[in-house]
Amino acid sequence: MVKKKKQMIQNKIKEVRQQKDISLYQLSKETGLSYRGLWNVEKGGDVRLSTLYRIAEALCCNVSDLV
Repeated sequence: MVKKKKQMIQNKIKEVRQQKDISLYQLSKETGLSYRGLWNVEKGGDVRLSTLYRIAEALCCNVSDLV
């Protein structure tokens, strides 16, 4: 169940980012998070709620849109 939820989050973040035509590098600059850290999140790495808030803010969406 947890693995499936992680996969949903990673897919959703990447989907929203690509819909808004934002590169991972640009998202990194806008969030202050490392490129590698964001890459790991999109590949299924652990993600903190505070990180999700930063990503959502940079993508101009709600955290609920990413989970």
